[in-house]
Amino acid sequence: MEYTVDSFISKMIKAIVCIAVLMMAGGVAFFRSNYAIDFGLGVGMSLVLNVGKVVWLKHCVNRSTTMQPGAAGAYISIHYILRYILTGLVLAAAHFLPMVSMFGAAVGLLSMPFANYVVHFFNRKSVQVDETFSDNPATDGADSGSSPE
Repeated sequence: MEYTVDSFISKMIKAIVCIAVLMMAGGVAFFRSNYAIDFGLGVGMSLVLNVGKVVWLKHCVNRSTTMQPGAAGAYISIHYILRYILTGLVLAAAHFLPMVSMFGAAVGLLSMPFANYVVHFFNRKSVQVDETFSDNPATDGADSGSSPE
């Protein structure tokens, strides 16, 4: 199976949604009060943000591959900063909206890095090591049993 950007993005979105749902269920089980709804709204707000950031990242990667290297680097850097600004705005909104838990939003933001670890853990492949090359290129092809005198 070929590992493409589209397959990675779809796996990331599925993992983000599953992890966020588990976080919401954990919040409901832990809080068991009206705060559980606030917590769930915070996690839900972060879920929407994380899925949007992953789709935006896919768009940026696809677009940057058609650009010149210098322009692509600047394009990716600008969008990286914009994604962090958007994350800050969501946290600020969670802080100022009384019906949304900032703790829930912060915990929900962790669904993206956790999803990244999960996707990479389940997609790792065994690596074949080619032992024809040594670590030191100066000794390649040299007789390793003799010492210089």
